[in-house]
Amino acid sequence: MNLRLKFTLSVLIPLSLVIVFEAYAIFSAQKSYLSLQLEGERERSFQMFYRACEEALKSDNERQIDNIINSIVPIHRPAIVYAAFVSGHKKIFIARDDNSNIASAFLERAKRSYASITETFESLTGERIYEYVSPITTSSDKYLGTLIIGFSQDYTDLKVKEGVSVISHRIQMVAVIAFLFALFGANIMAFTLVKPIKLLAIAAKKIGDGEKDVEVDISRGDEIGSLARTFNDMAIKVKEADSMKDSFVSSVSHELRSPLAAIDGYCDFLIDGVNQDYPKEQQLRGLKIIKDAALRLTSFINNILDLAKMRAGKFEMKSSQVDAGEVIREIASLFESLALSQKKTLKYEIADGLPSVCADIEKIKQVITNLLGNALKFTRENDAITISAMLSASYGPEYIEVWVADTGIGLTKADAEKVFEKFYQVKEGEFKKPKGTGLGLSIVYEIIRLHNGRVWAEGELGKGSVFKFALPITGK
Repeated sequence: MNLRLKFTLSVLIPLSLVIVFEAYAIFSAQKSYLSLQLEGERERSFQMFYRACEEALKSDNERQIDNIINSIVPIHRPAIVYAAFVSGHKKIFIARDDNSNIASAFLERAKRSYASITETFESLTGERIYEYVSPITTSSDKYLGTLIIGFSQDYTDLKVKEGVSVISHRIQMVAVIAFLFALFGANIMAFTLVKPIKLLAIAAKKIGDGEKDVEVDISRGDEIGSLARTFNDMAIKVKEADSMKDSFVSSVSHELRSPLAAIDGYCDFLIDGVNQDYPKEQQLRGLKIIKDAALRLTSFINNILDLAKMRAGKFEMKSSQVDAGEVIREIASLFESLALSQKKTLKYEIADGLPSVCADIEKIKQVITNLLGNALKFTRENDAITISAMLSASYGPEYIEVWVADTGIGLTKADAEKVFEKFYQVKEGEFKKPKGTGLGLSIVYEIIRLHNGRVWAEGELGKGSVFKFALPITGK
């Protein structure tokens, strides 16, 4: 069963039940209304004849009583089956058909009564009768006679049935029309919902098949429109991720091939030097290059392993009280000679009385090392790099804040938002990509996140950038 049919049925079935329920409720209400209406008319007819007989008796006009009783049945045939008036000296009786057995069947019902009675019974002819019996008295309770009228309950039921039949037919027509409209509306709604979902499914399949430039053209203001916009954003990110993956593979190839080539080349050089007695200075230089290449490979592999551990939730943290100022001075001292050789200025500014933070000292060293390494990479000769530490103005005195600022190539706003993503690399120029794998800042982000801290970047293209991170003093 496809989604469109499921949706149509899910709308149509409850709606059909509502239509049936409403139709039944209207049918029942109309049936009750007709029954009450006919019973009310029956009651009013009896009261009208009762008052007419009462006036005739009070005026002592027996001829008028005869006329009233004799006119009741002909006027209201077949609703009234029989009518009678019984007094102490007189009995008048008329039936619906005096030539049949009806008169004899109901004649015995014509007898005096001193109390009002209503009764439903089945006659000898099988007809159900609703009978009114009411004595007529004066204001001083003097008995003048008894009025008896028998109404046909079968006729009343027949009139109710006829009225209900007409109403039932109209209700059925309205219900069928409502059902058809509901079916049409449900199909339209199902189509409008399923069509964009099919487009999204086709687009998702294209992405799964490796297509990069995929976009769904769905302009709606509802949740499906929001889903389409989210899907398009996802498709863009997939394309970017694929591009970053290609860049990462290229960078990884370079990061692996360059040091391995250096190691291989200088190993051959040293092997040849054993037989050719190369000078010790040349051999020592070759060993240092091999050492540097091995360290570069080790750092690269450690970065990949660290990210894998972070993603798996197995990155170990060993918290202790860390003096951020001492860590900054230590790392800065390691980079001073490198900065000097590149003709760049490196300085640090540590606020007085800065409290210690609860953190993993080695991981914080790794963060500052990565940020300083990036700053050196993206600055030119005669640029300045400054490391600062202070109480956080952004998050309050319960945090310390560390800045690594430079006067290098800077950052665009778009780069500042994406620079901590895995494999993302900032371009130094329009056609030039920096060396590296794009993992360093991702590791920085994850380490600060695991310390319950915050990290962000600010900058302006051509005017330098500032990388900032804040750590809670309590470590919580």
